[in-house]
Amino acid sequence: MSAFSSAEIIANNEDLLTEILVCLPVKSLLNFKSVSKNWLSIITSPNLSLRLGRLPKPITGLLMRRNNGPEYNFINLGSNTSRAPFKSLTFGNLPSRVHIKQSCNGLLLCSSLQENARRPDYFVYNPTTNKYTMLPPIPNDNGALCRDVVLAFDPSKSPYYKVVCVKDCNLSESSFQIEIYSSQTGTWRVCNSSFNYPNTPFFMEGVFWNNAIYWCKSWSPSIYFDMDKEEVREMPMPPNINGLDEKWSWYLGTSRGHLHLIEIYSPFNTIFNIYEMEKREDCCRWIVKYQVDLSPIVTSYPEMIKNFQTDLHYYLFSTLCVVREENDEESYLVVHLPAKVIRYNFKDKSFNKIHDFAPSHDSEHQGGNGQVTDFDFVGTAAFQYIESLASV
Repeated sequence: MSAFSSAEIIANNEDLLTEILVCLPVKSLLNFKSVSKNWLSIITSPNLSLRLGRLPKPITGLLMRRNNGPEYNFINLGSNTSRAPFKSLTFGNLPSRVHIKQSCNGLLLCSSLQENARRPDYFVYNPTTNKYTMLPPIPNDNGALCRDVVLAFDPSKSPYYKVVCVKDCNLSESSFQIEIYSSQTGTWRVCNSSFNYPNTPFFMEGVFWNNAIYWCKSWSPSIYFDMDKEEVREMPMPPNINGLDEKWSWYLGTSRGHLHLIEIYSPFNTIFNIYEMEKREDCCRWIVKYQVDLSPIVTSYPEMIKNFQTDLHYYLFSTLCVVREENDEESYLVVHLPAKVIRYNFKDKSFNKIHDFAPSHDSEHQGGNGQVTDFDFVGTAAFQYIESLASV
């Protein structure tokens, strides 16, 4: 049988061709869409999208915003040199810039507040395919304030996504309701029941995992929203061995199907645990997955040290992402230091610099000697970039 006839058989066998295509990188699939109408149909089919969604996807990089600025630095985490999907975002003819609010399994939830608008517009955007959709306005019942808007997308279970909005409820000052948008129906709907929460929370940085949305709070009970049962419950937290009431910083994020938590109660500490959520049928609990000691990094990068008083100093750093690899011995932590980003390997405690930021010319964010100050960490956020063919 000639090579040509073998290739022709494969090309005309849709099942066999699908088995081959599902093993290829997403960027290659985007290029192969132009091979033929048949290939285009297979690559854009829900079947291939669902097959791809069941495969764990590595984090290609981080899209990092600094100082609440409009531009994003691309922190490459892949084995190959990947290019930034964008530097800043604008959609269509919108006069205002678009900001990333959340990343979820390859899709980005974005917002843009137009001049004189009472509420922002929300978008779901696939940076790999450069496609986006604008969500219909969230129903504005009696001017209720939106506390948080969170994207929920699990490509291993469905090609459709949902967006969850937490709003004030008119029942009382501590009462809230949830509305859910479905990309399958294209509409918002109100959940059946409201819930109470003390101290008028700021629902920010919700994280979707295992068909629930988790909110980690600094001063109030942490909670999660079970999307199957549409119930809000209190989330158990690790024991507070520091004796302090409020967290100095924390991280809550997912990687390869795992949910991770970091709680740092003091800026004077460089040793902390990384917890992983253990999900059981009857309960969920945090277990210590990794232990981190950044002291050697402080020795190599003394610019992390800042004087607090004459005999005290604290450390400038923030945790950007816990990255789980297929081989867990290769998993690592991404840490933001003054003017740079470091990769810290959990197994051997080694570290290396993976990104340098361009020098800032904004004197407001620098000390008198040109050094980076605490302001370099204000308004900083990092969002996972995962290549995906998901439709929006």
